[in-house]
Amino acid sequence: MKLPELKEKLKSKYIVRVVAGVLTIALVGTGIGATAVFAEKNSTAVTAEADSTTGSSKDADDIADKLMDSVSLKDNDADKDESVYLISDANGNVNKTIVVDHLKNKDKKDTLEDASNLSDIENVKGKEKFTQSGDKLTWQAGGKDIYYQGTATEEPPVTQKVTYYLDGKEISPEDLAGKSGKVKIRFDYTNTTSYTETVNGEKQTVSVPFAAITGLVLGDGFENIEVTNGKAEVSDSSSVVLGYALPGLKNSLGIKDKDLDGDVNIPEYMEMTADVKNFSMPAAMTFVVNASDYVSTDGIDTSDLDDMINDLKDASTQLQDGSKTLAEGTDTLSDGLSTLQSKLGTFASGVGTLQSGLKTYTDGVSTLSGGLNTLGNSTGALVSGADKLNSGAGQLASGSATLKDGLKSYTDGASQLSAGINELGSKSGTLVSGVSKLSKGTSALNAGVQELDKTLQAGPTNDQKTEIQSTAAKNVRDSFAGEQGEAVNTSIYNSLRYELDNEGNVAVDENGNKKDSLLYTTLKAGAVYNNSYMNIGNIYNSTVKKVLSTALGGKEGTSEELSNALKQFYQTSNQTVYGVIKNMSPSQLAEFLYAQNGAQKTIFETIEENINNGIRAADSQVSAGVDSTIKTMAEKLSGACEQVSETVAATAAVSGASETMNSIHAKINAQGLVSGVAELNEGVNGENGLVASMPTLTSGIKQLVDGSNTLVANNDTLNAGATALNAGASQLSAGTQSLMNSVPALTSGIKQLVDGSNTLVANNAQLNSGASQLADGTNQIVSGVDQLTTGSKTLSEGAHTLADGMVQFNEEGINKILDAYNGDLKPFTDKLQAVIDAGEEYQTYSAIADGQTGSVKFIYKLASIDAKADSDK
Repeated sequence: MKLPELKEKLKSKYIVRVVAGVLTIALVGTGIGATAVFAEKNSTAVTAEADSTTGSSKDADDIADKLMDSVSLKDNDADKDESVYLISDANGNVNKTIVVDHLKNKDKKDTLEDASNLSDIENVKGKEKFTQSGDKLTWQAGGKDIYYQGTATEEPPVTQKVTYYLDGKEISPEDLAGKSGKVKIRFDYTNTTSYTETVNGEKQTVSVPFAAITGLVLGDGFENIEVTNGKAEVSDSSSVVLGYALPGLKNSLGIKDKDLDGDVNIPEYMEMTADVKNFSMPAAMTFVVNASDYVSTDGIDTSDLDDMINDLKDASTQLQDGSKTLAEGTDTLSDGLSTLQSKLGTFASGVGTLQSGLKTYTDGVSTLSGGLNTLGNSTGALVSGADKLNSGAGQLASGSATLKDGLKSYTDGASQLSAGINELGSKSGTLVSGVSKLSKGTSALNAGVQELDKTLQAGPTNDQKTEIQSTAAKNVRDSFAGEQGEAVNTSIYNSLRYELDNEGNVAVDENGNKKDSLLYTTLKAGAVYNNSYMNIGNIYNSTVKKVLSTALGGKEGTSEELSNALKQFYQTSNQTVYGVIKNMSPSQLAEFLYAQNGAQKTIFETIEENINNGIRAADSQVSAGVDSTIKTMAEKLSGACEQVSETVAATAAVSGASETMNSIHAKINAQGLVSGVAELNEGVNGENGLVASMPTLTSGIKQLVDGSNTLVANNDTLNAGATALNAGASQLSAGTQSLMNSVPALTSGIKQLVDGSNTLVANNAQLNSGASQLADGTNQIVSGVDQLTTGSKTLSEGAHTLADGMVQFNEEGINKILDAYNGDLKPFTDKLQAVIDAGEEYQTYSAIADGQTGSVKFIYKLASIDAKADSDK
């Protein structure tokens, strides 16, 4: 597989997030699947039970239709299809469990074997009978399917708890009926199944992948309906809420909420809120289904990703080996060209010597021809010099024989050289094609490295910074949530409420009691003082009124009114007593009466005692109030810490991303990747690079081929001329001898010699022209080889830079991808497969016969909640 295709497969955040959401998308996005809510409509017992528990049959039918509309069913080819009905109260507590089983008689058998642990078994759709032995059932089917039902007491694999809230406070469903306000209903689901599967050679516990879908039919008066993990459908006639959850799936897969994003969720509960008048809920039910029964798992195959990773590893290794081989090949080419350059220098020197010798030879032949012609015109003078001519002719014959042998060696060498040059010319097209491919590759590599360098220099974009800041802030908020947030609040509260030692722990006294902080002591003392001071007057007035009221038989009134009434009483009954009390103030009068009634303490002592008792009674309340104040301060400080931490974390995350990109940029520049690729590109595509040298190189090779072909084309002529020269020299020698023997014969021979010399002179221009062409072609070969040698050195340097870069890319890029896959992704996909296997193992709630396959679904029917016409709204 090519690298771009693998990147496309792995680019999602992160592949862990995608695989974590596979079951959620499969179960919710495409539907979970459900069969008829009431199993077979002919099951009268189940229908009656449902009607008596959940309200009107129409409401139940409506919610069943909604649930079936929201899901779809894969092909179900199980031998036994089981529907479990759990009749529950409004809180989700199961009161009765009814099971309906459908035995499919695929082969139209007369008898069907089954297993069941149900009680009160009865046929609900026919009159077929059965016999039972322990859990084994044998039905007299007569070729038909069997539908039967029974009751069970086993706990279901998924339990649900329903909690109701009114205006933020929990309330029972009975008390909620007919009420108005802000209502919240929460469904919590618990998966109690446990299967042991082997994951990566280790035993791990996973749960069956159950999905729960809950539907509610709401009464009139529901507005502003909001659903967490679900949706609401509101019409003029009714309001229906549908919610879903996948209990136990996150624990089985070993993932956290932070591993998922907003597009993928694995909920454990469903929650609905609404503004309600006169609350009622005519119908509510929940489907719980096994995902493996309703979603096909045939298409989930984690081996494809293994093959992709192996292909990537092999391709990377081949690319690294290829770049190394290329570097070695360019070294060999450079060495070979240097050797060829040296040999061509020797060859060019020999060609120059040959050209010079041929010039000397042709000049001599011309001179000879002139002399022979003079000889022919002066036969008389020739006769006198015949002796000398005979001697010279012998030497000429010997030299021509030597020349013939030398030319033969030369032409053989020229033929071999021409064959080699033509082979070089035939491969020049391959060389040009290879250089063209190399040019494109180095250009693309240089552009990619330059773009990477610019991206690293530019740092994160604004959108990337925003995403980094959002992620960092969310991580901080998560750290302040749940148990961690509670720990922060507790730490801040302890620092305010108690005295801390040098290590930050709560200090204790010698009796082991926690020491109060200065803040707590100050707040408490101020609160006690203020409370006591404000109550002294109230306690005093209350005590005086109580005494006066007692003295007047329980009559209530102000102290003035009571004093006047008492004075009137004594004025009419006892003038002596009146004389004593008529000038008393109300407080003196109260003290007098109090003493007259036999009190052991003065009224002021009683008031003081009441004040002290009041202070002691208020002390615990004040302490609780001060604790509450400190807790409030701790919560506000925690909130402020969270806000500051979010800002600091967001800023630090962006700074860290920029520093990371700068570090990578500095590293690749320090390692010479950018400059090395640029130098490689310059050596191939630059002004003096390999590509620029190719036209000159190919032209030189072409000229070399043409010159060598011309040289070889003259070989036969040159050999023929040498042979003719040798023959003429022999004839000349024989003629001179004959000339000496016979003048007439000598005259005739001279005539022939003159003709032969003229023939030799006629070939002189052609021989010299071939020698010049050979010399020019040789010089062009030498020049082309020089340019090829320079280009090969540049190519070799670029190939070595490429090989080094591939080693770095393999170590820092490909190996990190392999480590990430083998470290995180592959074990996770194996867990996913284990969950799927656990789902396929769970086939029945009651029991199933050996060799049979089964599917099971659970339908929870909650009791309806009816509005109360005369309830307080």
